[in-house]
Amino acid sequence: MYRKYFVWNFDDGLEQDRKIIEVLKKYHMGATFNLNSGLYGEKTFEGRIGNLGMTEMPYDEYQKKKFRLLPYVPHFRIPEDEVKEVYEGFEIASHTLTHKNMKKCTDEEIEREICEDVSNLEQKFGQKITGFAYPYGAVNEKCTQVLKDAGIRYARTVKSDPSFRFPEDPLHMPMTCWHISKKAFDLLDEFINARPEDGDMLFVMFAHGYEFDFGTRESSWYTFDKICRTVSGHSDIECVSNGEAFRRHEEEMK
Repeated sequence: MYRKYFVWNFDDGLEQDRKIIEVLKKYHMGATFNLNSGLYGEKTFEGRIGNLGMTEMPYDEYQKKKFRLLPYVPHFRIPEDEVKEVYEGFEIASHTLTHKNMKKCTDEEIEREICEDVSNLEQKFGQKITGFAYPYGAVNEKCTQVLKDAGIRYARTVKSDPSFRFPEDPLHMPMTCWHISKKAFDLLDEFINARPEDGDMLFVMFAHGYEFDFGTRESSWYTFDKICRTVSGHSDIECVSNGEAFRRHEEEMK
């Protein structure tokens, strides 16, 4: 019998993740948090247009700047001495050491960004790191090879695929939907009503925690809670992490 998996993906390791985890626990949901171990505690502000974060402003510059063209929300990363406790019980994945665009890095920089981050996260959290999320969705051949050598089994891009299929190439894994999409709830309804007759089904929902502070119709804490409430109410949907979904899927395929 085939299964249906729903997974949340959150990038950057932000202070908003504390509230996110409270909601996830409320609805007994899993998730994968993609962290940058070289940026713990960094504080910036994210300027937005509509539902999209458009530009980061350093903390000191934000405090001094009197006129701001865009509305801003905090993009504060959780300090290193608190991350282990905050994310206890959830899957941690790599997002590179310092959130570098892999397409703009040298081969040596790619190796450092991936390998040091994976090593740091494994030491900090005491769990094997098997997942990755490409900053800005940027990927090249060298990056993919380094991920394989580092023991990464899946890597999420920012491309969308609403088919609910498990990816044929897990190292170029698309998301199903960014939570800000106007089609998000239509896709959720389609997923909820679908029957996994030809194989396991996967729904990957992507977000940054700061986006819930936007308070728009598509991106708010209310919307986040509604998505969780909508999905978790169905006993045939397993709400887990990326790694757990892949592990169970691979066991079914044996």
